[in-house]
Amino acid sequence: MFYRKLNLKFYQNVRLSYSMRTIVDTAKVIPEKFDRSKFLEGDTVILRDTTKKFKSPRIALIGPLIKGSKTEKYGEIFYHDSIIGKSIRSIIKTNEEKSFTLHFPTLDEYILKISRHTTPVYPKDANTIVALLDLHPYSRILEAGTGNGSLTLYLARAIYPTGHIHTIDVNSDSIYKAQKNIRQYFRGIYYDNITFSTGSCSNILNSLPENAEKYDGVVLDMPEPWLELPSIMPKLKIDGFMVCYLPNITQILNLIKVIRENKYKLATIQVLEVQWRPWEVRATVIRKKMDENVHFSVNHLIMDNKIPEKALAYVCRPAYMPSSHSAFLVQLKKIGEDLLKFHDGLGDPEHSKNSEDSDSDGSDDSDESDNLDDCDSDSEFSEEMIHKILEIQ
Repeated sequence: MFYRKLNLKFYQNVRLSYSMRTIVDTAKVIPEKFDRSKFLEGDTVILRDTTKKFKSPRIALIGPLIKGSKTEKYGEIFYHDSIIGKSIRSIIKTNEEKSFTLHFPTLDEYILKISRHTTPVYPKDANTIVALLDLHPYSRILEAGTGNGSLTLYLARAIYPTGHIHTIDVNSDSIYKAQKNIRQYFRGIYYDNITFSTGSCSNILNSLPENAEKYDGVVLDMPEPWLELPSIMPKLKIDGFMVCYLPNITQILNLIKVIRENKYKLATIQVLEVQWRPWEVRATVIRKKMDENVHFSVNHLIMDNKIPEKALAYVCRPAYMPSSHSAFLVQLKKIGEDLLKFHDGLGDPEHSKNSEDSDSDGSDDSDESDNLDDCDSDSEFSEEMIHKILEIQ
């Protein structure tokens, strides 16, 4: 009974201290930025065509809103004064008397609709990277390869309001445009949680004080990330994750080869290619079950939700939207010095142990094991051998 009371008091104190910590950390948040019931000057807006169509309606991204300004999209002119002060889901008319509803853009919509000078990290990959880094509100993350700021926004949203993102790009123009894109999304709420640096990753990191706090995670969006590992490794916390965004499999082979040859304290956890397969699920009309004497339009019946029950059916099939390859994601973990002797930087020992347990059913992988055992840490590490290692993992 004594120990139960002691434990209860301990957890109550922990919960109280955590609550007080949260209140202090979030005191700087401006409540007005969360109030998105109305559109203000400087906001970015999504407009959806209200015309009832069988296919998806036209969608336009406009912003930042400026009094007295106008924007032309789809041959229509949208006056900013007709949007400022309106509530969400309000309907406005263009100069051609076409109707559009007003919405705040989701992050996915914003990334896909903003003007781009570089290819963005698409939502399917950006959301996966956030998961692979295992982010939380107190994470401190390094991003090398800012681009247009698309991935930076996903990272900043995951660590808001108490975490921090340090993003680096060699191109000053990319940094400028990324800052602009981040300021214009959600009233710039994530901007203060991001530090922007221009220059090579090595130069920026080497210029930091020796006692600077290490990063909880690192994400690298660059053609040759292995060249930056000597400067990045000392700045990453032990057991912290590193994710590399690489379009080609040959880049992955080079990365793993460099990790092994230099005996970096990195374990290859997994290599992923993320694929989204959209499906089309919608109501349709069975024409044969409609009254022959009644003239009807299939599109109007569907959009007006007036399909007779006897003629109602559903279409369920993969959408025709192609889902092409964007990049591979390589998840790495920084490990302790004493773990290197077990695997020379390839594969997490914990994962390897689980694999050994799963293979204890008598299956014979002796050929592959012998090939791996024959690889001396100082010998040449061929691409053929890397392929075998990837297959085993």
